[in-house]
Amino acid sequence: MPFVKVTTSTGWINFHYNICTPLSENADRIDPSLPVVLFFHAMAIPSIFHSQFCDPALRSFNLVTFDLRWHGHTTSTRAKEPYGQENAAEDVKALIDVLQLPPCHFVAIDIGTLMAMQVAIENPKQVLSLTLISHVCLEELPDIQEGRAELFRTCSSLIPEVRVDTAIGYMQYAFSNKITFLGQATYDFMLPFALENWDDEHYLEHKIASFEIFVHRKAQTQEALSRLSCPVKLVYGTASLAYPPSYTKRLYLDLKAAGVQASMLEVPHAPHYLSLDHSDEINPVIYDFIVENSQGKTIRTPSRSNYISPWDGVLRACGWDPSRQNALDDDIFTVSWPPNPHMKMLQT
Repeated sequence: MPFVKVTTSTGWINFHYNICTPLSENADRIDPSLPVVLFFHAMAIPSIFHSQFCDPALRSFNLVTFDLRWHGHTTSTRAKEPYGQENAAEDVKALIDVLQLPPCHFVAIDIGTLMAMQVAIENPKQVLSLTLISHVCLEELPDIQEGRAELFRTCSSLIPEVRVDTAIGYMQYAFSNKITFLGQATYDFMLPFALENWDDEHYLEHKIASFEIFVHRKAQTQEALSRLSCPVKLVYGTASLAYPPSYTKRLYLDLKAAGVQASMLEVPHAPHYLSLDHSDEINPVIYDFIVENSQGKTIRTPSRSNYISPWDGVLRACGWDPSRQNALDDDIFTVSWPPNPHMKMLQT
């Protein structure tokens, strides 16, 4: 995966990004004849869209992903407060500009939805469709805010058992109480990055990325939502331990009241980070939504029946077996402490 450096009002960012085309999982440039889809990942897990990037139908498009600021391989100037959704949107727009991406489709999950929504409101001509999975575009719920505060506090503990409990808490937030082999491998790959990006020397970066940007976020006003010029698809799982279905339905009603073309997809028994293990339910919906809003672009039949994602090799190295992708791990979710630093060096 290559890097590109941008400068915004909050300093420089060296973004780690990747372009997938029908012919390559690590392309130098997009195919201008095809739709472009930009993915915004969840907190802590840049590989959360693995199951979309190996989907044959979705791979008929240009798929672009990047590591958010203070995540994965992306590096930047030291954090300064305040840093909120407007700052994050400015960073992402700078990346879009330097990559010279045409108007494209946004697919986002968790904290990525806050940024994608902000970019779409500030730059409506840039976005052709907006798919928000497990959105966090409204104010934080009080009980979830308390939980985030506790997890942030315990994450810096020097007691290994406390850190293990914190890791389990974050994974319950992401995957509820059902961890698959793919989810376990994703965690094992992510942890060394999180520990380096959010170590004691990067306390403020950790605080902003995992706590402040969540708890200080603001819902968009009706006037702001009315600036959206693209249709919006809201996707949520009924088994999320963080946000009830009513949280998504509230945003849906806000969008409709603002005159936005909005629709919802409910995924039964799915957790908050549902993109990994519920791709069979959501990938066809994402594909159809993109096709419906890609007038003037070529829509090709997938040239192959099997594709690999940019994270295929690292997830296999972390123990993932594709034949058991959605199988539940028979064991309790495991946390190795200290984590294996070698996993961080396996990025393709």
